[in-house]
This record gives sequence, C-alpha cells and structure tokens, in this order.
Amino acid sequence: MNSSLAAQIEPGHRKLHDWVGQGVLYAFVDPFFEIPFPVEQATLETRDTDPVFYELIAWDQVTYEPPKLVKVTGQVLEWILNSLSTERWGIFVASHLPMQDLAKHYQKFVIARGPDANPYFLRFHDASVLEVLLRTWEPKEKSVFFGPSMAFALPDLDTMDVRIEQNPFSSKSRPVPNPEDCLLQLREPQLRQCGEAIDRDLVKVIYWHLRNHHAKSVQFLERPVLEERIYFSIQKARRYALGTVSDLAGFTALMFELAPNFDDHPSFRVILEDAKIPPEAKMRRLSQVITDREWKEAALNYDRKFWVKAQRARK
Repeated sequence: MNSSLAAQIEPGHRKLHDWVGQGVLYAFVDPFFEIPFPVEQATLETRDTDPVFYELIAWDQVTYEPPKLVKVTGQVLEWILNSLSTERWGIFVASHLPMQDLAKHYQKFVIARGPDANPYFLRFHDASVLEVLLRTWEPKEKSVFFGPSMAFALPDLDTMDVRIEQNPFSSKSRPVPNPEDCLLQLREPQLRQCGEAIDRDLVKVIYWHLRNHHAKSVQFLERPVLEERIYFSIQKARRYALGTVSDLAGFTALMFELAPNFDDHPSFRVILEDAKIPPEAKMRRLSQVITDREWKEAALNYDRKFWVKAQRARK
C-alpha cells in the first residue's frame, strides 16, 4: 500500500488492513449477511452452555440464529467496509488462535443467564450490544469474554470508521477459559441499555439506507428530522410484529416513498395484521398480492399532516 493511499484510509480501517496482512483478522457475521464469494467460515450453534438450561428452553420455538465466524481476507474486508452504512452485519475480532479454536471459545457465549436466571441468547456479534457489554461488564467478565482475542473492532455508523477495543488483559500465553466460567450473568440495566443501543444503531442503518436507495424521497429532510421520523416508522412497523432489519427498512421506505399512512389502506392492513402470516413473510406478501390499483390508491390517500401529528404525539 503506497503512502498517499494509506493517508486516505481511516485509522481503524488501517489497523484492520494490518491485521489482514498478519492473517489474524476474523469477523463475526450476522447469519443473514451474505458475502458474495467463498469464505472460510465456522458457524456457531444454538447450543446451551449449561445443561440445566436445556429443559428451560423451548427449542422448537427458537428463531435466533448465532453468527458465523469468517476469516477476513483483503477481498472480504473491502466488501464488509463498503457495506457499513447499509447493513447491520457484525463485528471484527483479531486473534492468533486458529479459526476452529476461536469459534469453539465464542460458542460458550451464545447463551447467557438473564436477570431472572433464565437463559438468554446473547447477540454479542451486534456492535451496539457488545459496546454496552464491554462498558458495563466487571473486569473478570470482560477478561473471560476477550479470552484469546487481541481486540474487537466495532463499526461506527457516524464516522464510517471502526472503533478498536483492545484487550486490556494480555491475550498471549493465556489458557482459554473453561466452559463453566463462560456462562455470563446479564443484569437488568445492561439489557435495557442494549435495547436502547440497538434502536439507536437501527435508526442509523435505516438512515443510510434511505439516503443511498431512496434519496429523492428524503433529500430535503435534515438528519435530525429524518432520524426522528425513522424512529417513529420503526415503532409503527413493530406494531405489525415486523422485526428484521430488512423488513423494518422496507416498511420505513414505503412510508417515505408511498405514503406515511399507506397501512391505512384496507388491502395493506389486512395483510399486516394477519396473525396467520409469519412476520418475516408480510413485506414479501405485500409485493406479491397488492394490485397496481391499490398501490395508487394508497399513494393518493397520502396524509399531508401525518408527520406533524406524529411529532405532536411524541411530545
């Protein structure tokens, strides 16, 4: 890499390139995030850490999917960095440990113990969640989680760089923690802060999605106004049980592209409110069954006072 090019790279990105060169960079990737070329990877499992939890979890109802651990090459790194503003994809981790051993270590953290002593699936591959945990864990908990890792790199959706979280404990010559030491205890304030952080980052992800893919519909809205409307749109979408990032982004996009009250149209509402339709299928169903006439009717029914009323409702 020549010096003029290196000078243009953000500090966090430069560190990632260094780790790639050393062959020690991995990424925990959301299972729904698709890298469009072959990558060396290991998939974590929905497996209980503590045998006591096995009887507590209704495994037939579990929809959570743990992350994939992928080996980051230069090609993989560029693809992920180019997706930072539009995807909630995961986190980077730097470690000298071989991939399978690193996956085996983090498999121990897929499940944690909640404040009610019940098992909770731990989304540690979500940067907004991990940032809260690293800030609120006790030193022993943090030490156990870092284990053989040198650092984590968390995407920053404001700067489009990554924030490096170095292991404050030596990662060299450390034994990998035993499984019984890895069942971490989550506290109520941590869960609340994690939920708040997830929503903040979700607004940022959808903000950039709209700016990149629906620019004409939002071009005259300043960032604070647009983010406030996105937050309102997310809450509205969740009332229809929509939960994935793509569905929340799609619903929000319709509020800006079609009409903020598009769901008042009977044909849209009957699908969105149908409890027999799986939540993850509702947005797809809209595109399949709503007729051109009904799309036009929803657009013509645009409520010009909708956002003013929504703002008043929040105060």
